[in-house]
Amino acid sequence: MDAYPTCRYKGFDVYPLIYLFDAPREWHKRRPDRSYSASVLICLAGESPNAEHSRIFPLQAIQWENVGTAKRAAAKMAEDIIDGFVPGQSMISQ
Repeated sequence: MDAYPTCRYKGFDVYPLIYLFDAPREWHKRRPDRSYSASVLICLAGESPNAEHSRIFPLQAIQWENVGTAKRAAAKMAEDIIDGFVPGQSMISQ
């Protein structure tokens, strides 16, 4: 994980977490060698990402072809979560 947040949005620091997607192996399908999955860690601005008020949200069932696209998608999802646009996901109670 990066030592510094990728962005700050409405009083929260955003840390995109990008990792290689581990596709299930099936004999009849070609497995992509470079695709990425993402999650996003959101914490109060200025606090450590290890603080008790930080939360991790996975981006469900989406894969990206490169790290940059995955990071941008994670940052956008963080904004949507903070704004309350993602049902069942919120930082308000923090």
